[in-house]
Amino acid sequence: MTTAYDDDHCSRIIKLDVGGKIFKTSISTLTKHDSMLKTIDGQMALPDSDREVKEVLAEARYFLLDPLIELCEERLETSISPYYHVVSTVLEARKYIFATEKPVVVLRLPVYIATNGSQCYYFSETKFREFAELHHKLVSFVLITEPEFNEDCSWTFFLKTKKITARVKGPADNNLLEDCFTQLLEDVKERRRESSVSEDN
Repeated sequence: MTTAYDDDHCSRIIKLDVGGKIFKTSISTLTKHDSMLKTIDGQMALPDSDREVKEVLAEARYFLLDPLIELCEERLETSISPYYHVVSTVLEARKYIFATEKPVVVLRLPVYIATNGSQCYYFSETKFREFAELHHKLVSFVLITEPEFNEDCSWTFFLKTKKITARVKGPADNNLLEDCFTQLLEDVKERRRESSVSEDN
């Protein structure tokens, strides 16, 4: 039995940009036959940029294109950058946060970084990548990209004895982030000292 929601969703008119020309159609028309759009497979070439792959993933989830969703998720799991984990929910992030003895840095960003026009997202993602590249051996990094998240960038630092959270609006908050990173590195040093003492005993 088809629900009213399904009927509304499938009959919804959408616009497709094909080579610069705009076409209108419905989701039911696009997916009623075993077309390439419905059965998109692993031969599809995804963009090189993780940011663009996240945007494709958001669209694939919206249009319920399961093979494309899997393709995007696999690509993000084996991200170009090996320095951090990419997840789409806070719940998924928890498995990385609680599975390590290292301090953890978590950055929450919306999926549509490139289209929201806010400088703070670019700033935060750049700082996150730089810091992850420098310190990934001693710190665990998790990037959460959420379709519904549209607040200021949310940073969380999980230290041994405390959790620090920071809302970052852009480059003006650089000192705040640097202070958090300093506390994080002090936490790393403390953990190493404790580990060294326990090995000596």
